[in-house]
Amino acid sequence: MLTAGRGPIQRRAAALPLHPLLAAAYPVIFLFATNAAEQVTLSPLWLPLALAVGGAALVLVVLRVVARDWHRAGLLTTALVIGFFGYGHVWNGVSERLDSQWPLIGAWGLLILIAAHSAWRLRRWASAATPVLNLVAVLLLLLNGWDLTQAVVAVGSSRPLEQNAGAVALDPGSGDPPDVYYIILDRYAGAATLASEYAFDNEPFLTALEERGFSVARDANANYIKTPLSLVSSLNMEFLDIEKLQAEQESGRDRGPIHRALRERLAVPAALKSIGYQYLQVANWWSPTHANVDADRVFLYAGQDEFSTVLTQTTLLRAINDPQEAPREPFDRDVLYDSTKYALDTLGEIPDIPGPKYVFAHLLIPHDPYVFDTDGSFVERAQVASRGREENYVRQLQYANSRMLEVIDRIIDESEDAVIMLQSDEGPFPERYVENEWGFQWRAASQAELDEKFGILFAMRVPGADVDTAGFHDAITPVNAWRVIFNARFGADLPLLPDRSWAHLNLYRFFEMFEITDRLR
Repeated sequence: MLTAGRGPIQRRAAALPLHPLLAAAYPVIFLFATNAAEQVTLSPLWLPLALAVGGAALVLVVLRVVARDWHRAGLLTTALVIGFFGYGHVWNGVSERLDSQWPLIGAWGLLILIAAHSAWRLRRWASAATPVLNLVAVLLLLLNGWDLTQAVVAVGSSRPLEQNAGAVALDPGSGDPPDVYYIILDRYAGAATLASEYAFDNEPFLTALEERGFSVARDANANYIKTPLSLVSSLNMEFLDIEKLQAEQESGRDRGPIHRALRERLAVPAALKSIGYQYLQVANWWSPTHANVDADRVFLYAGQDEFSTVLTQTTLLRAINDPQEAPREPFDRDVLYDSTKYALDTLGEIPDIPGPKYVFAHLLIPHDPYVFDTDGSFVERAQVASRGREENYVRQLQYANSRMLEVIDRIIDESEDAVIMLQSDEGPFPERYVENEWGFQWRAASQAELDEKFGILFAMRVPGADVDTAGFHDAITPVNAWRVIFNARFGADLPLLPDRSWAHLNLYRFFEMFEITDRLR
């Protein structure tokens, strides 16, 4: 006669202290699942997950030697894991009411000691509590399993937007084809905005570009309000299919469709590769531009990526980050500084690589957080706070200007006929937006706020070509940048598109667009 129940092996498995390992995995999986819409690949998940589980396993083994009891060691380890991974979340909840982390550090340390002491004294109950804690930990992971599964499916089944990648016929002309550079300076404001909103005259930099053979569009505007929208449109030389993007969304705030599109086949690099160009990508801390399906070589800083950095800032390691102050930003400033320096240094070395080559570089500068002073030195958070937003932005922009001229001179010295497209994807966000990012309504934006957000840097260098005849003009937008370059230098015959611009309603309705062309300067 068969009887229900668990056998000895099942009972022993249920009694194993697995909850410390599951508790260590939970915050990693939770954060990834919560931000699944921001991810374009699962690769950022694996190393932090392995480190978290591996670290918990090591602590468990050490405490087993000390306590001589797996179950009590398991309780102690879980208490320490919760203390380690919970601090940053608690700090985010109370930081607005505290001027320093020290009160929370003291209280949190006391709570960890009380929890560890209690776990140590619960020796008689540790064995009975183990299967219960195992079950609770499994259920918590399963609660996030659906979101993570959806992320896996989205990444695995992602497909490019309908686009004309590779359909552009280019003629490199006689002789050696020129190296081609597309350099994006993120949130670099237009000249008029810099003068009116930041009291900064950028004319010396723009003139320096013209002296190096650039055509500068001083009244250029972005086509779209955010980086991924702008870059996909620019690199495909087409306006976005907004209805298709909306159809692929999981929710109104889901940016996954456009982020994944950045990694798929794009018209500009595909066209250049079709005539023999090598595609080199200088990546940055932001994962959607880490790589592209057509890139032959990717240069990526070996430090932390975006997900690992944000995860670190939710742990007890947050307390090491200037505990005397109350930082609000979930960024590792050192990583941002080092990764940008790496990208700039790499751009200065790439000209030595034999061509022809197409180089795409997305630089997170003068984009905040502000970590660069005018001379490139690191700016401490206290110094940033003492200066104010406008001064910090201008100082970081001045550093970007000086480094760009160095990079451009290096490129031209190595390849005098190099084609260089220097552009920003969007302007900086206005102050009212910074104060209320998710609640800001773009339909209610003022004229000055729209001009600040959409006015951009736009300069192209196409030696030996008449870009004016090809369609370059002072109020051009990025969707036409490569149409002009391909027409002027590579024998294409692409019609120019109307220069139009769109904003979205807010971040909760990311792909709900309305046109603002007539409202811009």
